[in-house]
Amino acid sequence: MNTRHLTIPMFPLNIVLFPGETTKLYIFEERYKQLIEDCIDNNASFGIPFVENGKMKTFGCEVKVNRILKTYDNGNMDILVEATDVFRLLNFSNVLSPKLYGAGLVEYLNKTQKITLNNLQDATVNYFAGVQNKLIDYDTVSKLTVYNVAAALQLTYPEKYKLISSANQQVHLLNLLNFIIHIISAEQKLKDRFIEN
Repeated sequence: MNTRHLTIPMFPLNIVLFPGETTKLYIFEERYKQLIEDCIDNNASFGIPFVENGKMKTFGCEVKVNRILKTYDNGNMDILVEATDVFRLLNFSNVLSPKLYGAGLVEYLNKTQKITLNNLQDATVNYFAGVQNKLIDYDTVSKLTVYNVAAALQLTYPEKYKLISSANQQVHLLNLLNFIIHIISAEQKLKDRFIEN
């Protein structure tokens, strides 16, 4: 499988989105206003490398501007972005002259990775049935991607980062699901015991 490499504008933030997820951003720095305007003018996307405790990490998500929600008198903006891809950052330049913002060379990760592990399929079916009260069959699960399932888990940004940066995302997701299922069933047992007493 040949991996795609591309240099894209960068906006480091402490957020991680899975492909298809959206979020609102408030744009107030001059360099990022320029970045957003350039992306809108050229119908281009930009990268959000994950920042944790002030340090930029090597993985992130590529997003496109879905729409401008509001423009303020001073030029600041509220925008809605949607994630289209996930990547590993190969190198980063703080300023992409003559622009004010930085850019990075990225290698795209496989965002359409289907759920192939049997025990991950089992855990996914159990999670949706036991935790979300949704009955889904194995045929449906086999069409889902790792990110489709992970998006349903309401993970924190650091947890999402751990998943996208994991060497084996399927095993990582399996461990997450098993952990959540375990916690939920332990809570249920406690509730049941409480009701009996």
